[in-house]
Amino acid sequence: MIGVRGSDRILTLEQYTTQYLKQAQKGDDGAREIILSEAKSFIQKTAVNFCARPLEWGLDDELSIALMAFNEAIDRYQDNRNIPFLGFARLVIKSRLSDHFRKEARHKHQPLEYQTADNSTIQLETEQAWENYLREAEARERQEEVVEFQRELSQYGISVSDLVEASPKHKDARENLIAVAKQVVDRPDLIEQLIRTKRLPIKELDQICGLHRKTLEKGRRYIIAMALLLHYKERFIYLYSYLRLTGWSCGEEGSNCG
Repeated sequence: MIGVRGSDRILTLEQYTTQYLKQAQKGDDGAREIILSEAKSFIQKTAVNFCARPLEWGLDDELSIALMAFNEAIDRYQDNRNIPFLGFARLVIKSRLSDHFRKEARHKHQPLEYQTADNSTIQLETEQAWENYLREAEARERQEEVVEFQRELSQYGISVSDLVEASPKHKDARENLIAVAKQVVDRPDLIEQLIRTKRLPIKELDQICGLHRKTLEKGRRYIIAMALLLHYKERFIYLYSYLRLTGWSCGEEGSNCG
């Protein structure tokens, strides 16, 4: 979570990109610098996970490559893509790091090329090759993210079938539980307790939320799942985006708890 300059409001990286992306694409260098500055932690985490080793700014070329890739993603992103911007940016970073490692290994071919039998290189049509890569990589990442979230839930004794069964059928009930999950994430002591004990702090929530204790206990599995998505939103980019699109109007603007 990061604070907006000159304001008491707190914005997430996703909200920063939503607010400034269009301006950056239209040539506003100030907006672009804001996005790049606030995205450095995301860029570093993505590069570290891909390279599977620690990386430091100013010391490792991979971070410079990842930063340039994120900047490229700002220019290439289109609203009509069925993918959240941060998911798209992560794909571009991984693609450019792959290019880098291929070059380091002195391979002959590049990601947008292939070799014929006589070793002559043929350049593929750039946009076609890029779109093919994007579709395949996005589908793979979505699947991997679901599997990773299932593993995360299992640490809390929750299965996918449990989550489906526990999901409220009515929009109001769903939004109320998501608001509780947001309250958990917004309180460092509560999210720390949840992650440490793998149990929902119902006693504490009962004191600060306007929902009955029985409602909290009944919605325990759903609240935990939503709290994890909110807390790890940059780790579960696609699932978090789906949550915002389908199950959540109160979102990050408000909460029924207080």
